[in-house]
This record gives sequence, C-alpha cells and structure tokens, in this order.
Amino acid sequence: MRDFNEKLAILNFSQFTAPTLVTTRSADVRVFLKEHGDIIIKPLDGMGGMGIFRLTESDPNIGSILETLMQLDSRTIMAQRYIPEIVHGDKRILIIGGEVVPYALARIPQNGETRGNLAAGGRGVAQELSERDREIAETLAPELKRRGILLAGLDVIGSNLTEVNVTSPTGFQEIMKQKDFDVAAMFADAVASWAKQ
Repeated sequence: MRDFNEKLAILNFSQFTAPTLVTTRSADVRVFLKEHGDIIIKPLDGMGGMGIFRLTESDPNIGSILETLMQLDSRTIMAQRYIPEIVHGDKRILIIGGEVVPYALARIPQNGETRGNLAAGGRGVAQELSERDREIAETLAPELKRRGILLAGLDVIGSNLTEVNVTSPTGFQEIMKQKDFDVAAMFADAVASWAKQ
C-alpha cells in the first residue's frame, strides 16, 4: 500500500483515464475547472466516497469547498473531468492473482447523488464486462501481479479508469449472489497458489 497509492496509481495508465490533475494549489484546480467546466475533486486518502465533490463553474461554493478539501493549499487532491456515464454506475472490476473476474459490480448512484459508492448509498448491480472493461483489466492485471498485489478492484466509469483499489476491493457477495460466480473460491485458490510460491 505504501508503494501503490490507490488514486495516483491510475497515472501509470493514462491511456485509460479522463483528464486528471494532482495538486496542492487551489489556483490549479480553478484553471482545470475553467478548462473542463465540470469536474470531480477528491482527497488522495479518502474512501467510501468521503470527501468527493462535484464542481461546476457556476457553483457558488467553489472557494469554500477548495479551502475545506485542500486545507488552504496544504493538502494534495486529485481533480478529474466529470464523467457523465456515472449515472450507469461506477464499475468495480476485480483482479485476483493476476486474473480478471468476468463480472463487474456497477455501483449506481441514488437519484440526486454523484457518488456510486455502496457506502454512500449506491446500488450494486453485477454485469458482464464490456470490451473496454476487459481491455483495461487485462492491461493492468499482469502489472498488479508483478507488484505482488493479490487482490485489486479497478474502478471504471464509462470507458475511464478512475482508481485502483487495493485496501478494500468490494463486490464479492453481490457478484456471487447475482451471477452465481464464486469469487470467494477464486480468491481462496489464488491465496493458496501464492502461498506455495
């Protein structure tokens, strides 16, 4: 976890990401917002959707949100162009022992909410991977395995990779119940295989 920040990891795979900025300067965020018009900002150490804000140029609280989240330019944050496909879900794609689980869990936001995280009230719907999902997952899987990451959850919105979760990759139960695919057994097999190495 020390060597693989979940938010920053996507910068190694920029061919799959929406425009992204990492900064400690609120002025940089304002320029990025002016360029893209609609953005998401989030802390690098957040989880469960906590601390995520959607900003548009017409938001009357831009200054206050940036001051709060960035703690007066002393905290590094990530900004990404808003991806409208979030309404169809923030897909969690699991990679176990370098192998891609064939189903994603689309975490669909409640009406009026931007965040799809289950902890933020999102609804989990298991679905087959799209061609783009598979392309992203199969590109990252060998690199994650090489780095010794046994279990990872890729977050994909539309066709964009937004995070590589290695601390709490959820979705096992929902995929197992909805698609009758035994994710837990796949994980147990991967643990046993890695233990032998």
